[in-house]
Amino acid sequence: MSSINQGLFTPYPVNRLLTKQEKIDRLYQGKPHPEGSLVHDDDTVIKMNSTYLETIDRYYTVKGFASLLCFGMAIGFLVCLIWFISICFNQHVLQDEPLDSDEVYLILFYVIGLFLMICICLKIVLKEWFRKTHYPIRFNRKNKMVYIYQVDGTILSVPWSDIFFTPCEGKFGMPGWGINGHILADDKETVLKTFSLGFFDLRYNLSGYWEFIRCYMEEDVLDELSKTIFLCPPIAEQKESYIFGLQYSIRGGSKFNWLHQFPLFPYSVLEAVARYVATQTSKIPQWPEDVEKACQVMPDDPIDVSYKNNSPHLWRYVFSCLKKKDYLKFYKQKGLAVRRIRRKVARRHKTLE
Repeated sequence: MSSINQGLFTPYPVNRLLTKQEKIDRLYQGKPHPEGSLVHDDDTVIKMNSTYLETIDRYYTVKGFASLLCFGMAIGFLVCLIWFISICFNQHVLQDEPLDSDEVYLILFYVIGLFLMICICLKIVLKEWFRKTHYPIRFNRKNKMVYIYQVDGTILSVPWSDIFFTPCEGKFGMPGWGINGHILADDKETVLKTFSLGFFDLRYNLSGYWEFIRCYMEEDVLDELSKTIFLCPPIAEQKESYIFGLQYSIRGGSKFNWLHQFPLFPYSVLEAVARYVATQTSKIPQWPEDVEKACQVMPDDPIDVSYKNNSPHLWRYVFSCLKKKDYLKFYKQKGLAVRRIRRKVARRHKTLE
């Protein structure tokens, strides 16, 4: 099990053996997932072309949440301290009542507690602020390499076939499932490094996202995959706006999601403020020269997916209320593409068998 922010706020457990469950649940390269799920990108694609696929990191989706939570806790603690001091001031200064030792200790407790709270909150907030706007992952289908922009600013370059992928379950009040990639030692048992893909959602959707990544790296379905992508974060060369950050954080898969999301909308507006501040104080990550050289794109590449292809009706997409003609056009296009992908993949692997 892991938190959605593991790797950012807390380190991944490394120099350990793979667990039995990780081995059982392993997501294998080189063959389709046995569940035969429909591929989907979960709105994580930044760019896609015939050379590489670039996606967001797992922390990008919930950026701003930790900052807002810390500020809320610190403000709450500060309000309690001010309230207690005002009572003491009224009783012992204005009414000239003697101050007993218990009250002195309580004041000291609040002051020390506030100091510790501020230190802890600052440590957490500075993991989101003054860092990078996101930590991209680049999958190069031509040289079969994966490039991971790590939280410490270093680049991890690993052959696609050498990565041990496995599902991981979220905890700490944020249920969901993600996909971890482990870099193993020569014994193929010891975990040396870990990174996370951009997906964090229901277990039901996990295999479909894995198939999207695997198909990009291994199958001849690029044109079809490009037709399944509807929303790309505009963050490769620029910082996201406040409005896009709000749209991305509240987007839902269906209108039913709004039954529980609508009451939380005021909170989402505040969280987007924290997200915006975190983004504006951070720098856009830059890939080193050797990675850019390995990922050069042909000028006449027929596959060119980015934020420039985003729908002009983004609010309608976010609220799952596209106009009927747009809804039918998009989902018909996506449905046809997914069916073609399944047929091509099934045909290829049947032949290989």
